[in-house]
Amino acid sequence: MENNSNMNETATKNNDKNKGSRTIELSPFKFIMTLLSCIILTAAVTSLAILFGNEKVIDQNGPKRSEFLKFYTVYDTLTKDYYKKVDKEKLVDAAIKGMVSGLDDPYSEYMTKAEQESFTGEMSGEFSGIGAEMGEEDGKIIISSPIKASPAEKAGVKSKDELIKIDGKDISGMSTSKVVSKIRGKKGTTVTLTLKRGDNAPFDIKIVRDTIHIDSVESKMEKNHVAVITINKFQEGTAKEFHNALTKMDEKGMKKLVLDFRNNPGGYLDEASKMANEFLDRGDVILYSEERDGTQKALKAKNPQNPITKDLKTAIILNEGSASASEVFALALKDHNKATIVGTKSFGKGIVQTATPYKDDSMLKYTLSKWLSPNKTWIHKKGITPDKEIKLPSYANIHILDENKVFSLGEKSEDIKTLEIGLKALGYDPGKVDDTFDQATLNAVNQFQVTEQVPNTGLMDKPSIKKFTQLLKEKLQKNDTQLKGAIEYVK
Repeated sequence: MENNSNMNETATKNNDKNKGSRTIELSPFKFIMTLLSCIILTAAVTSLAILFGNEKVIDQNGPKRSEFLKFYTVYDTLTKDYYKKVDKEKLVDAAIKGMVSGLDDPYSEYMTKAEQESFTGEMSGEFSGIGAEMGEEDGKIIISSPIKASPAEKAGVKSKDELIKIDGKDISGMSTSKVVSKIRGKKGTTVTLTLKRGDNAPFDIKIVRDTIHIDSVESKMEKNHVAVITINKFQEGTAKEFHNALTKMDEKGMKKLVLDFRNNPGGYLDEASKMANEFLDRGDVILYSEERDGTQKALKAKNPQNPITKDLKTAIILNEGSASASEVFALALKDHNKATIVGTKSFGKGIVQTATPYKDDSMLKYTLSKWLSPNKTWIHKKGITPDKEIKLPSYANIHILDENKVFSLGEKSEDIKTLEIGLKALGYDPGKVDDTFDQATLNAVNQFQVTEQVPNTGLMDKPSIKKFTQLLKEKLQKNDTQLKGAIEYVK
């Protein structure tokens, strides 16, 4: 009754203040029923909100994108119902690798912690293996370039060789990182690679693994004050090493410069850009990067040109193993008329990769953009055509014979053709160069063994093959037609 009295009092006061308005009066019974109805209705609404609210939370915590529904379903099935316990982390890594492989881009890959550490170690300039850069091309694993003075180069691995087997096991379908992990190994151990060179038959090469240390920059002074600076790879500190080499050669009286980029597979673009800035002035375009929407952004030189390179006549040697950052550097100088290019057509890699590291030390390396030269030339899968083509002698491209094999009269194989090309290069007459060990080949082998003072067996055996390989390497070093041609060209 007290509550009702108060309500009547309020209504009366409101009526006094608002004349003409109607006064609402509720009996105690109606008031109590109204209050109960409100409580019941509120409870019902709250219950529905909780019920449907929980369902909404479940939806938010589930897959947010429909294209991943199948992935989650497969993952749940395997982790719950597979007949053996599965490694969940391994499943996820494999799924990510599969996703990246769907790009059909040989330069994009997902690396686990171990693979990332191996990659980082290689880029720092020291690792254990055979010393050969490789990548995927049209579904095949291709040697991009053997590293200078590495076990791979010494064994006769060449740029553009196709890798078919490792230790007799077919590598079809393997990713580049998987292939690299199988080739890597402890120093002193042996790996056998089955390679295919051009249209020739596959052949085996045995390589003893070693610690690979890459000196990214080497320099020497030739006659007539022509300096030769070799850049083997763009790794950490290469630009600084190059700057020091330029200074050193200048102090020795450098008048002309030859830059040797043969079999340089590239590396860090930033290092190549800094090197190009030694020849270019602040604001000069080094390259253009082109995004997926066609937007182009110029990368420009940040510092004034090094006075040492001003008016310095420069030639750059390229070959089929010169790729990526090597090509960026060469075209930056060529397009600004700072250098001419000699040698043979380069590899042709006109795209740029970036890397995203994750908390578990894995890493995603993927193609971010195209790169174009200052003149907006795109050389991807085309390569750079030199201003002056200079080739190496034909015997430079033959594969090295296996010292553990013995070749004799009547044998017929691709190795015999290699033997005959080499004998002819060394001044012996094996007759017609073909794949048959005939009488003319035998006569040449006998003459070779007598002249070089190895056992005269008439068989091309281990002592003879070892001497044969040594002499061909020495001849090629003395008769480096590309280097000699570049020195003559730059005069």
